Amino acid sequence: MAEPERYSRRGRALLVALAAPILLFLLLPSLVIVPMALTRGQLIQFPPEWISVHAFVDYAGDRQWRASTWLSLQVAVLAALIGAVAGGGAALALHGRRFPGRGLVVGLIMAPIVVPVVVMALGQYLVVAQLHLLGSPLAIGLAHGLLATPYVFISAETSLAANLDPALVRSARSLGAGFRSVLWHVHWPALRPGIAAGALLGFTVSFDEVVIALFLQGPDGVTLPVRMFTAIQFELTPKIAAAATVFIGLAVLGLLIQGLGRRRVALA
Repeated sequence: MAEPERYSRRGRALLVALAAPILLFLLLPSLVIVPMALTRGQLIQFPPEWISVHAFVDYAGDRQWRASTWLSLQVAVLAALIGAVAGGGAALALHGRRFPGRGLVVGLIMAPIVVPVVVMALGQYLVVAQLHLLGSPLAIGLAHGLLATPYVFISAETSLAANLDPALVRSARSLGAGFRSVLWHVHWPALRPGIAAGALLGFTVSFDEVVIALFLQGPDGVTLPVRMFTAIQFELTPKIAAAATVFIGLAVLGLLIQGLGRRRVALA
């Protein structure tokens, strides 16, 4: 065996040995939650009391938990759409352009990641309360769309830098293609993977967000994370674990969709 190859294998083995405990630590809560959702008992406990699906039945049969789940899905879809349009449009508008103040514009787009969420939540609460929209899916979705935009912007900008050939844009324009034709036939194929990945991440961030949703909630507008947060304080029923399992399932589904999308792009 060649000396460089032997050292390379040792390096990979050392990397796996160091990464495995960290990965296990990150996955352990998820591995514990699912069995806790399958307990026969009426309280969360580990190890669970045998195996039962009554927690999922109770979760699906509770009108308030169903309404919170539906609201979270509506809000997450709206946030992902807003992030896709705003973040993708900003990435396309700023790609390849240099002008005074560009850094300031990018900083404003990235601000929702830097500014503490509780500060944004307080400001949004003051505005939404004045508009009498507390608990509205539109209000929470717009607020979450602000959080999703930077993620789509980063992903779309990276996708444009990797996939867009500036010569194609110049060639299309020199051949008489208009703005819409260039956008659809040249920019969009390069932009699409980044927008899809960023929107998926924005959906996950919105579905999981609790601080802004807690500030903007109303009597009939409580998202699933807020419902779980409240239930943890006052009741520790297995329905909380069942709802957490829904989160895990959505995360796994999102990873599968993203993996299939990357595979299609690689085979194209």
